[in-house]
Amino acid sequence: MRRIVEEHLARLRRAQRAPEELEGLRERLIARLYPTAEAPLRPARQERIPVDAPDWLFEAELRRSGLWEMMERCYPTPLAQAQ
Repeated sequence: MRRIVEEHLARLRRAQRAPEELEGLRERLIARLYPTAEAPLRPARQERIPVDAPDWLFEAELRRSGLWEMMERCYPTPLAQAQ
């Protein structure tokens, strides 16, 4: 890990001495963080959960979709969850 950080710091120091290299690093970083190519569309699977389904099924669907973690962040305490 230390070697990786040292390599990045050395690259940044070289880039400060050569502005054109700094611009190249910026462009590569921005291209990696914000890709311009459009992602392919995938069909979403949407099915209603039956009203008579057990609670564990509902919780499993929330966990599968990633909404469970979001709900736990929004409502961290049992009191907040009960409101």
